[in-house]
Amino acid sequence: MRILLTGFEPFGGEAINSSQETVNAVSCDDFDDIEIVHRILPVSFKRSGKAVYELIDDTEPDVVIMLGQSGKTDCIKIERIAVNMMDAKKPDNDGYTPDEESIISDGPSAYFSSISVKHLRNQLDENGIPAKVSNSAGLYVCNTAYFNALHHISILGKEIKAVFVHLPKISEQWPLSKLLKAVKQLILATRL
Repeated sequence: MRILLTGFEPFGGEAINSSQETVNAVSCDDFDDIEIVHRILPVSFKRSGKAVYELIDDTEPDVVIMLGQSGKTDCIKIERIAVNMMDAKKPDNDGYTPDEESIISDGPSAYFSSISVKHLRNQLDENGIPAKVSNSAGLYVCNTAYFNALHHISILGKEIKAVFVHLPKISEQWPLSKLLKAVKQLILATRL
């Protein structure tokens, strides 16, 4: 089984991004029968979609787990839906600030995760990791990358599972070791 695990570079003047730190900390040695392909995406509305398409085509994963950082959460947020819209108050790392723009002009309004988000949440709960299901990945680059991944998988017509997960910022409550434990549980849960 091959898993494409993505995170994002720092943005908004931050020195680190918890998703990047966590992706870089995951080791293939932690899993007997899972190959992990690690990649970091640009915080760019325009470049993230192309990067996602190329990664899926190049790595041919069975599962895509996308991670992003949310400064507004105190738990792991498993995203159920990606919507076909970009909208932001602050620019991305390229200086672009979309205003209610479609991601794919002729695309559907939304896509749902192809993995049971409740199953993933339950696996985290059983391991003492605070988590919840979220019905909005927002309208920033995380949502854009997630929508592009699900759209590309749909066009390919392949049985690739995909989900997006928002992580809290690294903090005393959420040290990297705890985020890493959560992501390892998510990886294992995709096999069940």
